Parts: sequence; structure tokens; C-alpha cells
Amino acid sequence: MITLRENQSEPIRKAIDFFNEEKPKPSLIVLPTAWGKSILTAFVAKKSNDKLIVLQPSKELLEQNYLKYCTLCDGFGTNAGIYSASFGRKDIAQITYATIGSIKSLGAKFKELGFTKMLIDEAHLYPREADSMLGRFLKESNITHVLGITATPVKLQTNRNRDGNTFSKLVMLTSRSKKGNFFKDIIHVGQVSEMVRLGFWSPLLYEVEDFDKSQLVFNSSKSEYTEDSVQRAYEANGGTEQVLRVLDKHTERKHVLVFVPSVQDAINLSQRYPESAVIYGEMDKNERSDIIKRFREGEIRVIFNVRVLSTGFDYTGIDMIVLGVSTASIALYYQIIGRATRIDPNKADALIVDLGGNVERFGKVEDLTFEKGRLWRLFGSGGRLLSGIPISDIGSYTREDTKVIDRQST
Repeated sequence: MITLRENQSEPIRKAIDFFNEEKPKPSLIVLPTAWGKSILTAFVAKKSNDKLIVLQPSKELLEQNYLKYCTLCDGFGTNAGIYSASFGRKDIAQITYATIGSIKSLGAKFKELGFTKMLIDEAHLYPREADSMLGRFLKESNITHVLGITATPVKLQTNRNRDGNTFSKLVMLTSRSKKGNFFKDIIHVGQVSEMVRLGFWSPLLYEVEDFDKSQLVFNSSKSEYTEDSVQRAYEANGGTEQVLRVLDKHTERKHVLVFVPSVQDAINLSQRYPESAVIYGEMDKNERSDIIKRFREGEIRVIFNVRVLSTGFDYTGIDMIVLGVSTASIALYYQIIGRATRIDPNKADALIVDLGGNVERFGKVEDLTFEKGRLWRLFGSGGRLLSGIPISDIGSYTREDTKVIDRQST
């Protein structure tokens, strides 16, 4: 049996109502990290009176969503099936949990079977274009109701200015573009601040060190800093010594993730720091699993990594994150800090130590808000505008600027 938290009932009701509408526009529900998106998918699936496809981008998330549905239904219901080659099952049932790669050529089949509704988890990971795998499937299947769920309803978009120079900006999934925008509206937003206020996020403490950003250089698309410049900035700011210093300063923290620019930096740090280990992408899977197991058990206190553990690592005991790397990506910043947000009985809070100028750039994660004026936008600390402008201009515009623009457009 699943007991809903006080902030979960409303978006679940809105999702169920959406699927009962006659002709709704493709829409989104925005739910923060640790909200429990698999709970929403489970309740919607259980309340569905029609055939429903629940789409997720990976085998792991499919399994999580399917098992949550089974928990809600007190066992493995006969009306739910899994269609995923990587899962080794190809069952079509009233509620079908699937990955797009496995059903991409089965649009006509699902249409023939009478499927008209789809729920998409991690909706931001799918291309907006009509000729994408998802776009083609939706056209061939004649699905009429599509609802997406995501914590980050944004996409990176590359453009050219009047001088022909390339730049990138973060755009809302509902924003119009030359390639189209599949999702037309957002029917509910669960703000991060709500999770903090209700006590569903671990309190976050921030420690921000001085950082000289003069070495940072944007890549050709102006979407992120170049790896070389991030490395130079790390070295120019004494990154290795800074990391070692803050680890020694906060010995009370028992489960620490440290993000650095390169594998070699991680290895060097681990060789100099006791009770630590390194995890990197090319590592043997068994060795990686052993390190994570020892980290959870407290035998290893610190894990040094590049970006490997920014997603998919949800150990609730993480009580400190050290950002030894600089990024221009709000999504990566959110993902990294999200590793420390989950509640755990053995920690009172989590400490975020920023050595790369990231908090100055984006503000605190708890201050991120999605708001609708003339159109949907993402704002950060102090009302700074984070979406719809060149990434290199983040910090130059605020909520007040958008109000002026909206008034001029009416």
C-alpha cells in the first residue's frame, strides 16, 4: 500500500483528469528530483479505464515504474505488461510499460489494439521533432492523449545571431522552434522550494569558495565550457589542494562525492587521500559495484569522479558534495546537487562545497522556479533568468526584465 504525501495528490488528480479529457493538447507535469514520479505513473495507470502506454528511456526506470505499479496493486497485476527488448519481455497488456526503441515500429499494431493514451517519464530526454522515433510512433499509432513527466522541462537549443555567430540557449519544451514543439502546455509544476518547505528534501548548506573564472572559455556552440579551459581553471585555482583542504575541514561528513575535471585528477586525489576511491566510465563493472557497496557501508568515505555519478546514483546517505569542476549547464548542476537531496535518517543535512563558481552562476538549487508569464520560463536565485537567453548571458537578465518584455508584447 502506498500512502501519498500532501504534495502528491493534486498532480496525480490533474494527470488522471487529463486522460479523461476529450481532446487535450500534449502537456507536461513538472516534478522535482525525489518527488516520486514512479508513484504518479502507478496511480495514473491504476485509475486508467483505457489502454495506456507508459514510456520510459531506460530498462532501469522501466523496472522501477513497473514495480511501483505492482506495489500499488498489491502484486503483479494481470493487466500490466512489459515491452522492452533489453528487459527480455515483449508483452502487450492494458497497461504496457515500454521503451521507445522496442516499440518504434509497432505504431500500427498499437493502433489496431485500440491504444490512445501515453504517459512519458523523463520527457525532456526525447527529441521534439516530428520525425524522431517517438514522433513517428505517435503518428502511426494515432495516440490522442500524451502527458509527459519531468523535473527539467528544458532543452538545449543552438541558434545563430544576426552576425551569423553560433550561440546556445536553454528553452522550455513548450517554447516554439523551427523544429516544432510537441508539448504545448504545463498543467502542473511542483517547485523545488515546496519540497524543501515540506521537509521532503534534505536541507542543503552551501559553502562557496572564491573562484577566478578568467580561464573559462565557451565551446564553439556556446553551450558549455571547453574541457581544456575547465582543466586550466581548476589548476589555476589550486583545485587539488582546495579539494584536499575542504575534505580535511569537514571530517564529520561521512559520505562524500567529489566532482573533478579529469580521471587523472580523480586518481591523483585518491592516491593522496585515505578512505577514498575513484570511479570512472571505463572502469570494470564489478570493481565499480564493489566500490559503491563499500561506500554505502562506510568503508570508503570519499569517491572522486568526473561526471559518472551525476545521474543514476541515488544513495540517500550522501551528506557532502564537492564541486571541483565548473559547468555552464544548469541541468548538470541540478543533477549533481540532486545526489544529496534525499532524506536519510542518518544525516541532518547535506553540505555543498563549490570550488568552481557554479553557485554564483546559477544560484541555489532550491531557488529554481518555473513560472508562466506570457510564456513559461526558468528563474534562479535573485530572480535571474536562466532560460530563453544565450547561456553566456546568464546573470544579465532578471524576472523584472521579462515583465517589461511581456508588457511590450501585449
